[in-house]
Amino acid sequence: MFTLPAAAINVFITYFFLTLPLRLIIYYAKSYKVVITSRRIADWILLFLTVGATVSTATAFLFQPLEPGESVFFKYILPASGAFIMTVPYFHILSWLVGRKPFYTKKHLQYLDYFTVYLRSFNDDRKNSRLKRKMTKAMSDWFPVYAIGNPDEFMPPPGAKRIYVDDDWQEIVLEMIQRSKLILHRVSTSENYLWEFEQCFKRYFMQKSVFWVDNIDEYRQFKRIIKHRYGLEFPQLEDRKCHVVFYYELDWSFRIIYLAEKEDYQRFRWLFEQSHKTLFESNKTYLYARKNKMAQMIRISKDPNIPEGVQKWSWTAFWLPEFYIICQQVKYRVIAYFIIIGTIANLTMSSPSIESAYRIVLFRAVIMVLLGYNGRKLVWLSHHWESFRYFERQEHLGNIVVQLLGILYIIFWIAAAIIMQFFDFTKINS
Repeated sequence: MFTLPAAAINVFITYFFLTLPLRLIIYYAKSYKVVITSRRIADWILLFLTVGATVSTATAFLFQPLEPGESVFFKYILPASGAFIMTVPYFHILSWLVGRKPFYTKKHLQYLDYFTVYLRSFNDDRKNSRLKRKMTKAMSDWFPVYAIGNPDEFMPPPGAKRIYVDDDWQEIVLEMIQRSKLILHRVSTSENYLWEFEQCFKRYFMQKSVFWVDNIDEYRQFKRIIKHRYGLEFPQLEDRKCHVVFYYELDWSFRIIYLAEKEDYQRFRWLFEQSHKTLFESNKTYLYARKNKMAQMIRISKDPNIPEGVQKWSWTAFWLPEFYIICQQVKYRVIAYFIIIGTIANLTMSSPSIESAYRIVLFRAVIMVLLGYNGRKLVWLSHHWESFRYFERQEHLGNIVVQLLGILYIIFWIAAAIIMQFFDFTKINS
């Protein structure tokens, strides 16, 4: 039988060979337009392979022989429905396996209100990837981290989100450093990074800058360059075998933190918050929702710390709660599986009667009302939204996907019901 694990292997191999020409095109072309087009094609390939694999798996259950005494529900409806509903999480699992990451173009800038811009040399992307992710993760706990993408990479690497642009990258960087809440510098001596540093210095953005050092020798060279060009005296760092982060205090002195242990990243975050209370106080509404997700998810009443537009009724979440939670990637998606398991438990543990039907309908109605009321808020609290505008856009697109899946699900079972009328499953050979 065609199972999802076997389908995953087939999809992985097929995807790799189908996208191999795209990888070669991206590597040799080094053009932003080619990169964007090739990645979009790769995404569509993965999507079609995922849908094909899940539909094939769901259909395979319908062609199993029905043995005497077996339930049609357990033999056909339950496994086929489960395979179909798993389409979205299956797509995300495959995306992780093939290394797919979201990517953005400069049009995405219109949605950025809360974000950190990450300035670095492209050559640094290939060094210390694990420690790089630790630092960008520490920063993204406040605001999402964005960086300009390298044009010769097939997919964005882990860490900061990548925005891919044309030759106007300098204009994009200027706009990003002006609008960003924070600026993360990975200190380098490359000409492009030195130009980016100069723009921050000339526009008086040093107070919202965090400087990250992973190479002491390169830092010393960088220190000499800025001393010569701008008369800036950066701190002398100890030659330790670890990363270092430093930033300006309000009195223009430097706070230096050596990142040798996991706890050092937490100490950095705490110290930075204490030094920049004005920044975090002015964004307390955004940060409040981020830090109290679980408490907000179980709260029924409206919260003044969450945008009013988020706390609206959602008809999509009301009619299709499982699809909504999975497709919108609500945090703690176990809620969706709890709904499914609860519905199945009510079906299987109850004898066929009016009372059991009422119990199933009541359980389903309670879930639908709760999701209809809290659905949009759950989505808002489950992600690091860069702005309310971006939330509205993604909520709208997600609802379209949910509704399409709901329609396809209905069509699937109508077609299956018609097909099953023409087959005697008790006579099909195993």
